Amino acid sequence: MSHAKDSLNGSEKERAPLEVEIMALREEVKQLRAENTAAKAKLKEQEAIEKRYEESQSRFAGIFDRSIMGNKIIGPDLKIKNVNKALQQMLGYSKAELIGIEITKLSHPDFVHHWQELRQKLWEEKIPAFQLDTCLLQKDGSGLWCQVTSILFQDQHEWLGFTIIENISNRKALEQQLKKQYENQETIMHMIAHDLKSPLFNIYLAAGFLRENLEQLQANEQKKQEETSALVNLISDTSDKALLLIKDLLLIGEVESTQEDLEETDLKAFIQFHLQNLSVGAQNKNIAIEFQTPKKPVYAFVNREKFRRVLENLVSNAIKFTQPNGQVNIILKNNGKHTMLYIQDNGIGIPESLQATIFQKFTKAGRNGTAGEPTTGLGLYIVKQIIEKHQGTIRVESQENAGATFIVELPAGLVK
Repeated sequence: MSHAKDSLNGSEKERAPLEVEIMALREEVKQLRAENTAAKAKLKEQEAIEKRYEESQSRFAGIFDRSIMGNKIIGPDLKIKNVNKALQQMLGYSKAELIGIEITKLSHPDFVHHWQELRQKLWEEKIPAFQLDTCLLQKDGSGLWCQVTSILFQDQHEWLGFTIIENISNRKALEQQLKKQYENQETIMHMIAHDLKSPLFNIYLAAGFLRENLEQLQANEQKKQEETSALVNLISDTSDKALLLIKDLLLIGEVESTQEDLEETDLKAFIQFHLQNLSVGAQNKNIAIEFQTPKKPVYAFVNREKFRRVLENLVSNAIKFTQPNGQVNIILKNNGKHTMLYIQDNGIGIPESLQATIFQKFTKAGRNGTAGEPTTGLGLYIVKQIIEKHQGTIRVESQENAGATFIVELPAGLVK
């Protein structure tokens, strides 16, 4: 009995450590299960984060690729990491040609410093976004004005620049046109103040003398009548000069700031219609005008009102610089692709030293005519501007004292 009891107590003593170990193992399993559950939850959360990231990346890629504006991603070394189709089309390069190239290699040489400034602002000063206007070079070598907006963002462990490129060439062209118009207006105002000062002062003086002569007319009638007539002629001449200058200045503003609406015109009939008006000045100097033209109509696309001014200016110039009893020829031809107009005279010609500048605004080559006719130095500049807006050209062939020929070349119209 005593022996059995001792055996039982020994067995219980042996089980006690085992139960403790089992309890410990159960606690460990419970903890492992909890850790496993937490790990699964964390993994699920990580998978959800990765899924959202992938979805975000997919949405970004969709927006990036489908954007109508040029998009690219650049690194701190300014090398291109990705581009969309819009930028490829904008610059004329393929994606393979653009990836890995430094954007400064595509910049116009005068504007490389713009990209260096962008790198400083984004990666050195850590400004989150930066915008500038710059000029890139397309594959064909032509310039492309664009507005660049670059946004700094972090992709994993790297800071990159997401760059939007918008084509602003039309805006820049308009800005240049407005700038040119402003500069022209400034020049015009300066010339008005300078060139009208003298004739207006002469009118002022002549009017004063005329008033004195009228007061003294009875005392010495014959002499005062002659002086009064001379003063009236002076007022008339200086007024004509001032009005001519104002007319040309106003025409410059109109020509430089507007595009021409062209219509197909039979220049043969057009010139014949205006020939009588063109001949008025010639009659005063007994100058013969001859119009030489093919039997068939000669067509060109012109703005009729502006081309009338071209015709009047060139013919009046020929008359102005031809001596009395001279000859002016108007020759119209069609050589297939072009319509050619020649205004030819046998007058005093143009010195070779002046020929390079006769088409410039306010040219120093301006001279009075053979009968003292005034000039503003603007007429041929206006003619050249109008002709160029007709997609044409004008040039002169002349020798001093051997006449001059002005040659206008225009795209030909359709043969009827």
